[in-house]
Amino acid sequence: MYLHLDEGLKARISGVTFGMVTISGVTVRERDERLWRQIEALCLQQGREFALDRLSEYEQITSVRGLQKSFGFDPTRYRPSSEALLRRVLKGQGLYQINSAVDVNNLCSLEYLLPMCVYDLRHVVGRVVVRVGEPGEEYPGIGRQVFQAAHKVIIADDSGIMGSTVSDSERTRVTTATTDILMAIYAPAGREPRTVERYAALAGQRMVECNGGKASEVLALTV
Repeated sequence: MYLHLDEGLKARISGVTFGMVTISGVTVRERDERLWRQIEALCLQQGREFALDRLSEYEQITSVRGLQKSFGFDPTRYRPSSEALLRRVLKGQGLYQINSAVDVNNLCSLEYLLPMCVYDLRHVVGRVVVRVGEPGEEYPGIGRQVFQAAHKVIIADDSGIMGSTVSDSERTRVTTATTDILMAIYAPAGREPRTVERYAALAGQRMVECNGGKASEVLALTV
């Protein structure tokens, strides 16, 4: 599975890098205790390193807020998924436990402090492309909240929108029935593509370690 970047993105988000890896043949479980211990340890670490009332002082946070704004989302209303995870940790709420694949994605997103998405390839149709939403486009996010996507940077296939930096779509969400996965990372302009590629490789490795299967060659594509 190859991720395509629409030509129209250059005038909008030049320099943004997308990391990608696919993992085939996974066995997704409701919970993995070893993985959850890793998540809890990372939550403790991030809780020591960041303060909720000082988030605007951290470059890792402000650069992703800038990415979010360039994608067409108000970052104070629609938090990037990575910041939303960090805020839960700093409020003492911890992360939601979803399943052994989504939890790997959230672990990586919280560690890298970059928005990440994970999709069930069984429900992906045709070409996957990063593009700007058309007027009137919308999609049901996970949890059924409907997101307006007009003029916003989104990931889509031939059947419609798969997700954004805010939420993945209900249609392509990963469940315990999922066997093949696409993971993608959004990185602001200025991040080294080699670093994003390394992050994607590590995310794929963690997915395999926890869920089995085989990871593809990783890609890092810069607009």
